[in-house]
Amino acid sequence: MTGLLPKEHTILERPFMEFQPFGVDERGEQILDSSGVVARANLEYLEACLTQKMGAENAVRITQTLCNLLNERIRDSVYHVTPELVRNEWRSYSYEFVAYLREFCKELSGNPRFHFDMAADRIIPPVIQILGRPFTLRQIFQMYPHFGQKYAKGVVEFGVGEVTDRSAVLRQRFTDRGLRQFGPYLKACALNICDQVKGGMCAVPEKIHGLPRATVNDRSCIVNGDEWCEWEFTWVEQPQPGILSLIRKWLVAPDSRQNRQG
Repeated sequence: MTGLLPKEHTILERPFMEFQPFGVDERGEQILDSSGVVARANLEYLEACLTQKMGAENAVRITQTLCNLLNERIRDSVYHVTPELVRNEWRSYSYEFVAYLREFCKELSGNPRFHFDMAADRIIPPVIQILGRPFTLRQIFQMYPHFGQKYAKGVVEFGVGEVTDRSAVLRQRFTDRGLRQFGPYLKACALNICDQVKGGMCAVPEKIHGLPRATVNDRSCIVNGDEWCEWEFTWVEQPQPGILSLIRKWLVAPDSRQNRQG
């Protein structure tokens, strides 16, 4: 794309949102660009971080400030939000709305790594952690496009490269629908989303199987003008599933019993 601004120019330079933040769009279709899980995770992690710094009362005040800042960028008051509304993970939003939300959260937190840290801590809900336990890490990373579509629909194209028992290459880029909503602020928006993906996927071994977090190396990035954001994740080799150990014990059990009987 031409006319892109450097990553230092964030979408907050756009005075008002150009796309409807939630509900039904101009075509009469439900807006499903970004899951409410993402919005809720951002708000609640911001509140948790600020509670540690300044106490619960002040943290709650900042989350209201977050919503006030968002509402100032939404022309139609029908679509103004409250902390209670943002906590509703069953609501979905435009990609543009979540881009504003991300930038405000990072600013209010004072943490330039906010999105990596937030995703590592919050982006994998408990129900997903439970459902993921029967699968190996190799299988989970291979299912990256499936899980990615749960968080972003129609605005991101997901891809998987080589996957082994200890590593995986993942990639993503934005569709025309996503690019339109970011406009010239693509690089700054992509930077936040990259951090979120890296934080969330690095936390998979820890959240799903109680292993150390994965490490990640950038292979290419839209922020640098590449077509795709691509990363290589590496993790500690997963212990063999318990069921295999049980099978081996069962196979040697007859000989053990015969020895004891003899």
